[in-house]
Amino acid sequence: MFVGKRMTRNVITVSRGDTLKFASDVLHENRIHQLPVVERGELVGFVSGTDIRNSTFEEPAVSGSGKIVAKNRTVDEIMTREVITVSPWDTVEDALLIFHKRRLGALPVVEGKKLVGIITKADVLAAFCDTLRIEDAGVRIEVFLPRDVGSLIQLVRKLGEMETEIRSLILSPSTNGFVAFVRLATIDVGAVKKTLRDAGFSVPELSDFLGAPLTSPGGSA
Repeated sequence: MFVGKRMTRNVITVSRGDTLKFASDVLHENRIHQLPVVERGELVGFVSGTDIRNSTFEEPAVSGSGKIVAKNRTVDEIMTREVITVSPWDTVEDALLIFHKRRLGALPVVEGKKLVGIITKADVLAAFCDTLRIEDAGVRIEVFLPRDVGSLIQLVRKLGEMETEIRSLILSPSTNGFVAFVRLATIDVGAVKKTLRDAGFSVPELSDFLGAPLTSPGGSA
């Protein structure tokens, strides 16, 4: 998945000379939290609602007569100039890693210095929801596999024999091999697990992860 396919292209922006009140109104009216700052199509900064709110806590200017002078501050005074960006050809996974490490909510997308889009955490979450097809009816099971390609091929073949549609399949490394996270278009998860176990696959239950048997609301195991 590339950023260019998931980003918003019609980006709402402000310029250096816009007032903070204007920027705040733009954020509020469009229900967004960040604004790229642009000059002649090029990204020169970034300002957020938090930046604007924090600026209001600074001490106001006072005139010689002791009167408070209202400062009509501009975006240029508080914007972030060293902006973290991505390109349209970066992957959504790259964007996710930046969001996770830098605690950001949005990333401007640039080609050179030209702003071509913006991608948010919500865009990344939507991309993974689409990829995993978690909105479609079905169940997800986990299968422990040894660290070899042959075991994965055998798993796919066995699922094919069951004539169950595979909605998504994610392979993740584990301590002793791999874990296959499989989402299937069925509601009979018990039958699927039994068939796989009968074929020699290791299919854990929730209690295997918790380390203790679960009890039902009525108190029975």
